[in-house]
Amino acid sequence: MSDCVQSPVFFSYRKSRRERMLRKMTNMRAAKERKRLENSPEREPKMERFFPLEFGVRDTRNGDTAWVPFKSVRDAARRLAIVQKFYR
Repeated sequence: MSDCVQSPVFFSYRKSRRERMLRKMTNMRAAKERKRLENSPEREPKMERFFPLEFGVRDTRNGDTAWVPFKSVRDAARRLAIVQKFYR
């Protein structure tokens, strides 16, 4: 096959191009972080999620109880499956 999709020039200087792009992205992230730190006193704190319900598991052998926030039914089912698997 003589019809090659990529020319041999495509791979030349590949490492230096990659490093140059990574350096550029690093500089952009650093500039963004500096800008964020400059404006930090004016910013409002981030809102934290609040879960009004909790569910707990109690070990009947020794009375240990663990309470965690009830985020979702899927999360609760996953946690209970892990408890059942390892602490049975």
